[in-house]
Amino acid sequence: MKVPAVANRSFEELNKKPEFMVIVQFIIDKLSKIPFPIKRAKIIHQTIEEFNQEVFAHPLVKQFSPCKSGCSACCHTQVSVTRDEAELLVQRIADGVEINIDQLILQAKAGDTASEFYKLDYESRGCIFLDEKGLCKVYEDRPSVCRTNAVLGEADQCKTSDGHQQVRLVKTPQSDMAIYASFLFAEESGSLPTMVFKVLDEINNEVKES
Repeated sequence: MKVPAVANRSFEELNKKPEFMVIVQFIIDKLSKIPFPIKRAKIIHQTIEEFNQEVFAHPLVKQFSPCKSGCSACCHTQVSVTRDEAELLVQRIADGVEINIDQLILQAKAGDTASEFYKLDYESRGCIFLDEKGLCKVYEDRPSVCRTNAVLGEADQCKTSDGHQQVRLVKTPQSDMAIYASFLFAEESGSLPTMVFKVLDEINNEVKES
């Protein structure tokens, strides 16, 4: 289980508070009743969006967050996904979303280790679902951690061209606990390129054997 760093940190801070642990148990119970991976991913995404509404509607967040369409510095960082989310992303590829397969392979070779990922140059680290305008091709189905990755400050603080990022993230404790629960429940998890490549490879092998 590769839990995203922010969600893991929130869990460590909040796991003694019943009102937050209720979220973890609720998510696990809910996911356990759904047999379809893609539907589970969509349920988690919907839940996170609902938790985020109040946080992102706060006047201070609206005033001081530089996050907007086309701002894509955070899309050059390592993102963790569950197996369910990877299957949803692969479904989008099957539906016609184009990706650079060579870039996917390059990123997947870095595995789940952040230090290896950040050895890649900035352009090579760009998410495979990022288009030439800095927009997300799968925005409606973007991973759960992407949905909470909002910052306060200046957009320049998010740049990771030197392999480092200094940002003040908007706190999303409820969403973080939901994310933690989804990773706790997950059959597998890992970096986005690693998991997407794995699912694509499994599908290709099944096709070859059929």
